[in-house]
Order: sequence, then C-alpha cells, then structure tokens
Amino acid sequence: MEIAFRPPDRSAAVSGAAMQQHPHYAAALARLGCESRVAEFREGGARIGRAQIVLRRIGPLRVAWLPRGPVWSAPPPDPAAALRALIRATPLRALWAVAADRPAPARGLRAARGQCVAELEISADSATRRAALHGKWRNRLTRAENAGLEVVARPLALPRDDALLGREVAQRRTRGYGALPPAFTAAWRAANPGQAQMFEARANGEVIAFVLVLLHAPGATYHVGWTGARGRALNAHNLLIWRASEWLAARGFARLDLGLADAARAPGLARFKTGCGARLCMTGATMLHAGL
Repeated sequence: MEIAFRPPDRSAAVSGAAMQQHPHYAAALARLGCESRVAEFREGGARIGRAQIVLRRIGPLRVAWLPRGPVWSAPPPDPAAALRALIRATPLRALWAVAADRPAPARGLRAARGQCVAELEISADSATRRAALHGKWRNRLTRAENAGLEVVARPLALPRDDALLGREVAQRRTRGYGALPPAFTAAWRAANPGQAQMFEARANGEVIAFVLVLLHAPGATYHVGWTGARGRALNAHNLLIWRASEWLAARGFARLDLGLADAARAPGLARFKTGCGARLCMTGATMLHAGL
C-alpha cells in the first residue's frame, strides 16, 4: 500500500465521508488560519482511502487531528496497520489525535469516548422516505403542513443573516449546548460560495424557525437551527427538516448528517432525530498517538 500527500483541494472526498473529511471543511478552516493535509491510500494505483488531517499548535505542541477518518472506499485488511503506516509516513513531528468514523480496535491513549450521531439517508424517493417517518413525527409534520406556513429555501446571506444566527447563539446559551462558533459559519460561506443553505419557516411574513445546512456533496450537514415559541407550537422544525431533505434529495444529495444524538443528556432531541428516519451511529473514540 502506498501513501501520498497532497493539498485538500486536489483530492476529492470519498463518497459517504463526514463533513470533517471533505475539502470544503479544510477550505473553511484555512480561512481561520488552520492548515490541512490529505493522505491518499493507494493499492495497485487505485485510491482505496483518504484521510484529511488538520494541523494545529497548542502552545509549543503541534497536533495532527484526524476527525472522522480515514474514510475507505475499499477497506484494507488491517485498518489499524494502515493508520500506523500513515503516522510513520507523515513528514512532520506531531501528537496525533485520531477520531475514527466508526468504532474499531485501536492502539494509543484514549482521550475521549466515541459519540452517537444521527444520519438521515435521503437517496430513496419521497414516498419511501415519508413512509419511514415515525407515526408521531409524521403527524406533527402533517399538522405543520396544514398550518399555512411558508418555507423559504435560499443561500445564506451575510451580514444580512447575522441577526437570525444571533438568535441561535442566544438559544445555545439558554439551553447549554455547544456548537461551532459563528466565525466558522462565516468562514465556510466565504470559502465555499453557495454551499450554505438556509431554510426558513415563516408565518405572516415573520421567521418563526430556521435551519442552516452546510453542503458538501454528496452529503450535507445540519449546522445550526433555531425556533421560537410559535415555531415550536406549529411544529416548524418538523416541516423544515422534511423540506430540507426534499430539497437535498432533488439535487442528488444522498445523506443529511443531523449531528449528535445523546439519548442520555438530550432524550427529546434524540427522539426527534430518529423520528424523521435517521439511524444512530457511533463514532470511534479519540485516540492519542505519538508521531515521529
């Protein structure tokens, strides 16, 4: 097996990769001053895997962070050995932090447990996907569809949308959850024009809920969302998730990543995500490895 290094914008993502393993993610981080490199795994001249590595400095320490990777199109017989080969082949001295896309036996010091994420497959036709909705979730969607709400899909516009995004920032403070900072949203939009899509639910012209989706074909990621009291009463988020999945499916997207689904800390949110047909998947633990 051969390992070659190249810039992220010269290496296409592997189908099924999470946002963190897409060139758009590296482009956004570059706007924030973070360097990324890509390692391509090849066998017999054909690419069988890809690992997008983010390089950071924490004080005097250089860290090579590998989130949700490597991603394999043709998995090797021993992925753990392939990861060790990657660390040996990388021409830099760094502490490696590897968070695999899926749980797997791994050496190293565990720094953090794996996380549960919700992934919604949207490649099937609309009727099939609607039939896969849980009954209560589908009933709430139907009520929202009959409430006379207007759904507007449009590209994110900054600074015009700063006030809307500010509502979500205030919401996360109130509810006590974490998310990527607004600077990342701005960097994504600047680095990847047209790849941040807003979905708004409006009642009498007033925005009562919104969802922001980041596009990284053939996948997409629910980035942030907000709803007010009226939006909750009218099940606006059910309508927005459904309309967003319809919009994405019509444009050839295959999967919508709905983010973390922690049934212990946020059982209601986890039920909402599984209710729309998403499957829950565990990511691998974050393991620390010494570099060269």
